[in-house]
Amino acid sequence: MSEYKALYRKWRPSVFSDVIGQEHITSILKNEVMAGSVSHAYLFCGSRGTGKTTCAKILSKAVSCENPIDGDPCGKCSYCRAAESTLDIYEIDAASHNGVDNIRELRDTVVYPPSEMKRRVYIIDEVHMLSDGAFNALLKTLEEPPAHALFILATTELRKIPATILSRCKRFDFHRITAEKICERLRLIADDEGIKITDSALMLISRLAAGAMRDALSMLELFIMSDHEVDEAEASERLGVVGRSVVFSLLDAVCNKDSSRALDIISEAYDNSKDLSVLCSELSDTLRDVLIAKYVKEPSKLIDATGADIDTVCGFASRLSDEKIIFCSDICEDMQNRLSRAVFSRRTIIETGILKMCEERLSRDSATLLTRIAALEEKLNTLMRNGVPAAPSATVPTATAAPTPQNEAQAYEEQIPEAQFSDSDVPPMPSDDDIPFDGPFTDDVPPEPKKTVPKPIAPRPLTPRPIAAAPSGGASDRKPMASYAEFVEETEAVDKMAASMLEGGRAYISGGNVCELELANPIAPLMLSKSDKNAVITSALEKILGFAPVVKISYVKAETAAPLPDLSSLL
Repeated sequence: MSEYKALYRKWRPSVFSDVIGQEHITSILKNEVMAGSVSHAYLFCGSRGTGKTTCAKILSKAVSCENPIDGDPCGKCSYCRAAESTLDIYEIDAASHNGVDNIRELRDTVVYPPSEMKRRVYIIDEVHMLSDGAFNALLKTLEEPPAHALFILATTELRKIPATILSRCKRFDFHRITAEKICERLRLIADDEGIKITDSALMLISRLAAGAMRDALSMLELFIMSDHEVDEAEASERLGVVGRSVVFSLLDAVCNKDSSRALDIISEAYDNSKDLSVLCSELSDTLRDVLIAKYVKEPSKLIDATGADIDTVCGFASRLSDEKIIFCSDICEDMQNRLSRAVFSRRTIIETGILKMCEERLSRDSATLLTRIAALEEKLNTLMRNGVPAAPSATVPTATAAPTPQNEAQAYEEQIPEAQFSDSDVPPMPSDDDIPFDGPFTDDVPPEPKKTVPKPIAPRPLTPRPIAAAPSGGASDRKPMASYAEFVEETEAVDKMAASMLEGGRAYISGGNVCELELANPIAPLMLSKSDKNAVITSALEKILGFAPVVKISYVKAETAAPLPDLSSLL
């Protein structure tokens, strides 16, 4: 009975042409072998399972091969046959041989010529694990080795390699292998090994491998003894992952704000012994795919998924706002951090996080507020697109006859008298010596619209408000802006929502070019700090004042102001 070999060992490439996903490196190495210009030291860096050690072994044979075929070792000459067991190819695991004594021993033996091969090759894997003393001992030998010596260093942590070592090596960066190339390779191996598995299951393995071919082969090895064709659902169960269908169902519940359904999905995953950390990770990856689909014209190039899954992801991109996606991603990151150090129930951590995704009002951070404001803006924009104005009229019509259903809008508009204004209706602007304004005049407060109005009408023209004088004890050059009402009206012509945030506020000019806005709406500073709305109010102020001011926005609580409406029902 022959000895069993793991798939990643059995299918390890023996020539450069079989290494997938690293053509930018293998083509250079093949040309160097053919030209006889192989360097004395190489540094292979990249993530795990991308072919660093494989390329090092192929290169160690190719430099001694008598008849290289297009840069690849022939595998037939005496040197290629001896390469499997020769002592002239010396592999060192720096993770367990990282002391200065180990490198000194290597330095003492490097002077001896090879006994079986043309060159003596030293492959040092995980070289970043060497100690500082070991690096110093290797430095001089690496810079000026004997002509017969070849050093190949491999690492997954390039940042830990000293600059003195980097400057003495020819560096190659190994890329992560794409899921499509891994899937093609797995299909070739599965057909040769007689493994019955669907393409969707192979794509799942390729996506979970995260660019590492060795990891993909290790996962494929779980299905060698299957007597039936393995589909994606069975592969997900054997690999311990939740699967795209469960994540899509969970994300659909979040979009619909269906907390009950979301909790049922988590409960089912928990009862089926699914790893909740994996569920959180897969949800985070899916949110990343949704964000990519929202901004990229061809998301299939950046998303590792099949055609049907990409269509589903694009559907979620149209249902979720940017703020909602980022908000949910932040919650996933917080859940993963808490799960890594969880002391209490891991299930509770996931459930509370998903509830926050469904109900933003349960979270009190700034990201939640931005998400709720974005949802409110979207609803207001929808109403305005349907003909509903942003602000109700102050004048309530007195109906003399019930409008007919056929011409209800026309009958309603005929009952509204046209508002007439004259110069006498505008109160005079106060001077600097006036008494500070304590609150709104009763006569200027418009009556509350009746709920029986069949349809809102166009917004009323704004009446300029008296502006309070500068409070005592302030800076000597701080003066109230007399044209605040014109400023609000100018803003309303461009952005009605921004103008509504300015209602009931005051403006002061100080320092020559600083305009201080004191607003009675607590969320106004946050809303008006957005770049688009800040540009609107700055432009309006420039038209009124004649110069571009530096705008400072703050919230000042007005004791006489009416309480703010509860907007939670709109969200």
